[in-house]
Amino acid sequence: MQVRFAGIGGQGVVLAGVILGEAAAIEGLNVVQTQDYSSASRGGHSISDVIISKEPIYDVIVTKADVLVALAQLGYDTVKDELKEDGLLIIDTDLVKPDRDYIGAPFTRLAEESTGLALTVNMVALGYLVAKTGIVKKENVEEAIRRRVPKGTEDINIKAFRVGYEEGCR
Repeated sequence: MQVRFAGIGGQGVVLAGVILGEAAAIEGLNVVQTQDYSSASRGGHSISDVIISKEPIYDVIVTKADVLVALAQLGYDTVKDELKEDGLLIIDTDLVKPDRDYIGAPFTRLAEESTGLALTVNMVALGYLVAKTGIVKKENVEEAIRRRVPKGTEDINIKAFRVGYEEGCR
């Protein structure tokens, strides 16, 4: 499965991709994770690609995404044509106005309301993605969060992930 996270700098899309990849590796799956971002540290586009498969992986970047998680309009506009025609589009419904069918929730608002930090939007969106797709097991994502987020932020990131997961189970 090819998954692409797209947003703007500061939303943590690269970390979300790294954590998704780590969770897949914990499950014994093959994974390739790459990223692309503009030179602007805040406000430029940011993309994280994750390819997960039981079989060997020969692509190094997402060629046609099965799933696109868009957290900002700029991110969506930058990569929307790289989502398969029948692919799943997941958006932050407050920040992205797509031109095709989608599912989603107000991820940034949920992050702010649940953790007090908009920067946990990546974990909320990741939780939603995992709930909707079952791409990896919830407990493996939580383990990957513990391994990959800055020390001292594990609990708040897991809380945000669970908020998104619960939203995705609705």
